[in-house]
Amino acid sequence: MNQHLARERSQIHFFAYLVGTGIHVASWRHETAFPQASIDFAHQVKLAKAAEDARFDAIFLGDSLAIDETSNPGILNRFDPIGLVTALGAVTDKIGLIATSSTSYDQPYNFARAALTADHISGGRVGWNIVTTRDLTNSTAGNYGADQHFEHSLRYQRAEEFVEVTLGLWNSWERDAFLHDKPRGRFFDRHKLNRLNHKGEFFKVAGPLNIGPSPQHSPLLAQAGTSGPGQRLGARFANALFASHPDIPQARSYRHSVRQQATAFGRNPDELFVYQAISPIVADSRKEALERIRELDNLITDQQVLDFLQEYFAGQLDFAGLGPEATVAQSGIPSIANPRTDFRSAGEQIRGREDEVTLKDLYSILTGDKRNHDFIGSPEHVAASLARWHAEGAADGFNLMFSLLPQDLERFAAGVIPILQERGLARTEYTGTTLKSHLGLAPEAAGTRAI
Repeated sequence: MNQHLARERSQIHFFAYLVGTGIHVASWRHETAFPQASIDFAHQVKLAKAAEDARFDAIFLGDSLAIDETSNPGILNRFDPIGLVTALGAVTDKIGLIATSSTSYDQPYNFARAALTADHISGGRVGWNIVTTRDLTNSTAGNYGADQHFEHSLRYQRAEEFVEVTLGLWNSWERDAFLHDKPRGRFFDRHKLNRLNHKGEFFKVAGPLNIGPSPQHSPLLAQAGTSGPGQRLGARFANALFASHPDIPQARSYRHSVRQQATAFGRNPDELFVYQAISPIVADSRKEALERIRELDNLITDQQVLDFLQEYFAGQLDFAGLGPEATVAQSGIPSIANPRTDFRSAGEQIRGREDEVTLKDLYSILTGDKRNHDFIGSPEHVAASLARWHAEGAADGFNLMFSLLPQDLERFAAGVIPILQERGLARTEYTGTTLKSHLGLAPEAAGTRAI
């Protein structure tokens, strides 16, 4: 392991998940919230710079390709992720900028060109969060001229080929291909232009791409997926893997699994960083932190919960007569023989607690909230928990999905980060200028080329 990579692996890494007024579904109703946050560029710049001041690896932007009346307000009216990271790249200096894009409903050439353009504009700080798209609304396919959403395994087959093609396009040009030799009239070296000529099951792409390598060669690859196909995709290509596990043993088991799979693909497992998704609540005391959670939860309307769950479990359960305080066990959800494939993550979080998790709790989980009592309380408590998860091999870093923005980001940055810095567990300054360098990775890290 090189010295740079070893140093980065000794520290805890952080992404800041930015969505509107926060991941909590009712955050927009909070008295301090700015409801237009998701469509206000100045607000997005403020959040990005706050994360940069805290020396986070990157900000992370999710996406959704379909909405309806029950969708999280934070996604109803927001910027396209690639467009937003392109703009943010021009007004930030060091922080990485990760955008989500779907392999199920995009085309490799269009995406490869747009993402590499953003990477150039930022000076090599862009990442791609590879998703196959959850269909929360049961209507995504209809937005793209299709009759039905791709079946789970088919989505991942398509995703693997999509990433192969994208990497091939990003390797269209050797680093020294552009000569700019004015006296001899040679703009580029023809021998260093690589045609793709890909013909596969899902895509037929000739190439080459009409843009060359960025300062970090190409965007960093990130991916979330705990199913078998999801783990395979991440282990084969990604350098940043997102997961959500309720305790250290499960998180450690997942991290061990993907590292083993990466090794089987001939990759260096130390070039994979597993980020556990959490929604930290930092306050002067645990009691105050729990009060802040209750304050937000009280802003969720009963009808909002039941309407969403009725649509989410369409045709499988009837929630009539139940209230949001009914438990998952009382609702009959555990008896569903074949739940939706994207229910897997939520199911893991509530397993064994079906008699205590309410429908309101489940609603928060399904719409993004990642609460864990290890990360709720005083700055000292949260810092100690982060250090313990890192030391016990449960996480290389954390994807911070703040419930209320910008307050929770600011509290974390002001309270937790200084404690970790004093312990040598968080960077005090950026040592590189690209997103890959923030992880100690070389520009042509293993995830850069198809294996």
